[in-house]
Amino acid sequence: MKYFHFIFSAFLLLSAYGYGQTNIYNSEQPEIIPLWHRVADYSPVLRSVEAAEISPDGRLAVSGAKFGYQVMLWRIADGALLWEAAHESEVECVVFSPDGKRIATGGEDYYVRIWDVDTGKELASWEHDSGLDGITWSHNGQILATGSEAGDAFLWDASSYEMLGKINTGSTINSLHFTKNDSLLLVGGNIQTPDAETGKTVYTGFAKLVDVAQQKVIRSYGDHAASVKSVRISPDETMIATGSFDSTARVFNVETGELLHAFKEPLRVEAVAFTGDGQYLTTGGHQLKISFYRLNDGQLAYELPAPRTEYLDFSADGRLLLTSHEDSGLLSLYMMLSNTQQRGNYHEIADQQLNNRDLKPK
Repeated sequence: MKYFHFIFSAFLLLSAYGYGQTNIYNSEQPEIIPLWHRVADYSPVLRSVEAAEISPDGRLAVSGAKFGYQVMLWRIADGALLWEAAHESEVECVVFSPDGKRIATGGEDYYVRIWDVDTGKELASWEHDSGLDGITWSHNGQILATGSEAGDAFLWDASSYEMLGKINTGSTINSLHFTKNDSLLLVGGNIQTPDAETGKTVYTGFAKLVDVAQQKVIRSYGDHAASVKSVRISPDETMIATGSFDSTARVFNVETGELLHAFKEPLRVEAVAFTGDGQYLTTGGHQLKISFYRLNDGQLAYELPAPRTEYLDFSADGRLLLTSHEDSGLLSLYMMLSNTQQRGNYHEIADQQLNNRDLKPK
């Protein structure tokens, strides 16, 4: 009986945070407050934070610096720097393991490096044949996927670090994202084609879905006139989003490939991310803002002023937004505010979530 009560309480808690039937956020416009900004690239001239991610438990963040080469671990609660390490050149991508005990990073030194979260000690490293722009961990923790500037998606055993497979999808891979059951891997990047007349290289973008077991591409999404820099799968796994240097963020139906939305920005798009409740798509890039688009009607709902944005990541519970920035070396943390007081369901949700003695059945 105690076990049932624990499971039921956990379900209610997840529901209260937007993962069940109850939605706690404003459906017309997100309500956001900044929590902190930190310098995460200490190079003397140019600065840029290429990637950043929140840990699975929402208590830590990791960032990777372009010019200073640092990998930095931060405490979410107050933005304190807990440790820093480094690659030998630009750090392009960072990711936590699902259990939060390891961090994997990739860079222009052609190496993937594995770090211990508690100590910052390097646990393992191995070389690729080109620079690494994308990295992600499977949800079950068994596979680490890396994307190279040679267009290969590598699959690695996340315990032994032995290669499980390699799938070529284009000329460069910039971003990867597993489905929740880890059977499919979404890959985004570019294809480089020499122009026969001018001799110049023409860049077009791609987003492709890879069957992990068969190690082959099973679906492609849309036409992108420039490199795809970011790909994401929606929380309910019905949509995929792409952010492209053709200044457009696109949303497609996962199964059919149908284009659902095309959000045009004034300048290049570097990053896309769905909010935790799936109500909005966020975009960031060379424009000095982060845009929130409502997915139910495709309208722009909110603009958050920001430096040029390289990466966007929401915490697992959807409450926190971590952003990394170009031209400033900034790492920034924001909170998504709940909207339950105005909607009148605060007490209902609070009573479900709380374990107060006076709320228990007599």
